[in-house]
Amino acid sequence: MTHPKAKGQVARARASITIVDVARLAGVNPSTVSRALSGSPAVTPQTRARIAEIARESGYVANHNARMLRSRKSNQILVIVPNIAAFSHPDVILGIEEALEEHNIGVIVGSTKGSEEREVALARHLITGTADGLILLNGRLPSELGELPQYTRRIVAISRPIANPAIAFVGIDNEKAAIEATQYLLSLGRSRILHMAGPEQSPIFTARAQGYRNAMRQAGLHEHSEVQHLCLFDISAGREAMRSILSRRHLPDAILCASDELAFGAIQVAKEHRIKVPEQIAFIGFDNHPVSEAFSPPLTTISIPRRRLGYLGAQTLLRLIGGDRAIPEAQLLPYEFLARASCGQNYMAARGLPATYNSAEPFINPRS
Repeated sequence: MTHPKAKGQVARARASITIVDVARLAGVNPSTVSRALSGSPAVTPQTRARIAEIARESGYVANHNARMLRSRKSNQILVIVPNIAAFSHPDVILGIEEALEEHNIGVIVGSTKGSEEREVALARHLITGTADGLILLNGRLPSELGELPQYTRRIVAISRPIANPAIAFVGIDNEKAAIEATQYLLSLGRSRILHMAGPEQSPIFTARAQGYRNAMRQAGLHEHSEVQHLCLFDISAGREAMRSILSRRHLPDAILCASDELAFGAIQVAKEHRIKVPEQIAFIGFDNHPVSEAFSPPLTTISIPRRRLGYLGAQTLLRLIGGDRAIPEAQLLPYEFLARASCGQNYMAARGLPATYNSAEPFINPRS
């Protein structure tokens, strides 16, 4: 006789079976399971029968039918972030919440912490129906969802685009923003401009690097352009990169940083080595970190409308779930270029302060 507790454990195990589990047992893709159980002629009768038997034996069919008898809506949206502690995420999530609260829909936030296993586990909320839709802030589509194209109309990426044209995207034009930032430095007479970039595999950082290269090419300085892709884009990475730069004999006269935190670290090291900012090296960051205006000197940066991105992203997802087919693949919101003291001349002149930098004079590293 089976113990009641054991029966309960078996029941819970069978109830937790998902389409992905059935696919693994059958040795096929989840999309094939979906087609087979819906009776699609695209799947051979033999395969349909085998998948149906596995689904019945595993308890998936019963569980699936039970879900279908309930409301098809969970009234919950899942938001996947790479790191819950990142300063940029709270504003985006606030915008998401504001849009969803108007429709009495809740928000679940899950952090992947860089783990693919956590991505897959979080993605199952959408597959099992415990979430009606998914908002990605991590720039990655969980691998199991990539095998299930029927879910693409329930997913929106914010800030970081997904390498899948079927996934709607809400963000800014990072390439254009980098062009504008580089052109601003050029307008100040800076010509030896280096770009301190983030990870090369990130579409955001590759777009910013491309914008920098385009601006340097347009200025006839393509041969003098230099992009340093770093593995991280935090303060420590900026400090380490700047130490390497300061080991050279000839220094850049401006550095475009792919994040404000990179700029913070780089400026700290420059000042530790008695490099004058902005007189000898000007800096521009990206993101408008809450500290950027209070930093010394105040950091020139690109301000990203994070809260508006979250709001529009959530609205877009609700429209997709509602069957709206007229939504563009990419929606780009305007950013704001904030000129501050870390670049010098124009900022100083606007405040009646003396501009002491002369770009015609090459700067030789006094430590070399």
